[in-house]
Amino acid sequence: MSVEAARHTLVVDTAFNAKSIDPARVYQPTDYLVDHALYETLTTYRGDDLRTPVPGLAASWSSSGDGQSWTFTLREDARFSDGTPVEASDVVFSFDRLRHVDASPAYLMAGITVEAEDARTVVLTTETPRADVPAMLVTPQFGVLNADAVRAHGGTDAKNAVTEDKAETWLNRASAGSGPYRLKSYSNSSQIVLEANPEYAGDAPAYPRVIIRNVPSAQQQLLGVQSGDSQIALDISALQTKGLHGDNLTVDNSRAAEVLYLAVSRAKNLPTASDDVRKAIRLGIDYEGLVEIAGPGSTQATGILPTVFTGGLGKADAVAHDPKAARALVEKAKREQGLKKIGLTLDYASDYHRLAGLDYGVMAQRIQSDLGKIGITVTLRPSPTSTSLQRYVDGETQLALWSYPPDYLDPQNVLGFAPGDFLSKRVHWPAKAAPGLAALTKKAYGSVDEQDRLTAYTAWNRAMNEDGPFVPLLEPNFVTVASSEVTGLVRNPLYYLDLAALGRSEG
Repeated sequence: MSVEAARHTLVVDTAFNAKSIDPARVYQPTDYLVDHALYETLTTYRGDDLRTPVPGLAASWSSSGDGQSWTFTLREDARFSDGTPVEASDVVFSFDRLRHVDASPAYLMAGITVEAEDARTVVLTTETPRADVPAMLVTPQFGVLNADAVRAHGGTDAKNAVTEDKAETWLNRASAGSGPYRLKSYSNSSQIVLEANPEYAGDAPAYPRVIIRNVPSAQQQLLGVQSGDSQIALDISALQTKGLHGDNLTVDNSRAAEVLYLAVSRAKNLPTASDDVRKAIRLGIDYEGLVEIAGPGSTQATGILPTVFTGGLGKADAVAHDPKAARALVEKAKREQGLKKIGLTLDYASDYHRLAGLDYGVMAQRIQSDLGKIGITVTLRPSPTSTSLQRYVDGETQLALWSYPPDYLDPQNVLGFAPGDFLSKRVHWPAKAAPGLAALTKKAYGSVDEQDRLTAYTAWNRAMNEDGPFVPLLEPNFVTVASSEVTGLVRNPLYYLDLAALGRSEG
């Protein structure tokens, strides 16, 4: 690479979690970063406002009064990388293909039908009121493909696409989108190269070439950006930035759109079937101690719903550490259950560092110590992520340390914690065990007006703090370290960065 080419190349280092950049199959964080640059979605986000989707491929949209029909009007200037115009039929093809390929993200199309009213108008119809549609459509799975190009390379949106669609291999070598970049090369183990799309209707990216490199070590990422070998490092922990200084570096801090939580099983054969024991655990944890371990920028979680979402709670709603009250509840539970002691096992993934570089082992040890002080003996059970997650999914854990990264940035996507839903089934919490919360959940699902949603989700979040078997621990701080030449740096919890929105200082 020439010196001039290097000056106009953005090098991003991250620990790869990549598998496929086919929008119908994309489900890994690194691939989200790539697809956001290759494919436009009907809606998108600008800057750090994660509550308000703005126009993307759609110039405008409207919804019916009942929240079950959404009409999107496409921009007239959008062109695919081969120069052909983006039309409503391409949107229909892309969405139906997402449904019928039936890969992991296909569930996003459940209960939704899509039709082209004319060349520039798309109508989505939902089986139930869905105020979350604009937020959901930001996700890279809804990236709009050039239907003709994909069909020419074996793609199909037919109902038998699960067996007949053959376009994935081609889509991992080329791209068929209208985004600011097009694909030059893709390796899910070494590096991914993007180049500016000359047909892109928006402003040309400041960096015409982007190289995304697989650098598993956070320390190596930090050394790379400090030396100028790269311009951005995505996986630096908050603790690693302590004392980091220099005129040539920028450190960006952003709150995660997910909560680190402790899942407490309600299985009938466990001490935690007792309301008193679950409440004791909630009161017995030193949250400020966990925040200190997590590093600068992290805060105590105020509820299971992240604060960046509608319905997020303020500091006044956070659980207060009260070891005296917790010890009293433990003693009461022991008397009532005829137990000499209460012992529990805490499962955690020993090799899981995706959440802002947090060390789950250190967190688990602190929780073990805190609960020991209130009379609960905790045995730690570390295991690889695949093993730990499977035990949790199968409902075999007593205590488990996890976070839930939402698939899109709307509170409706967090209702999996509600009684009887898929996350609550893992801790043996059926809807019939909490009829009041089940009613609040139903109200939240059905709310369409923004003020009604705020009221419903706030009430749901507070009720989860009172009765839920999930103890919100902290909201970590995601750190991005970049060369000071990079401007406009804003981290997004869905797709890391909007590469085309980055600027380049000539200073």
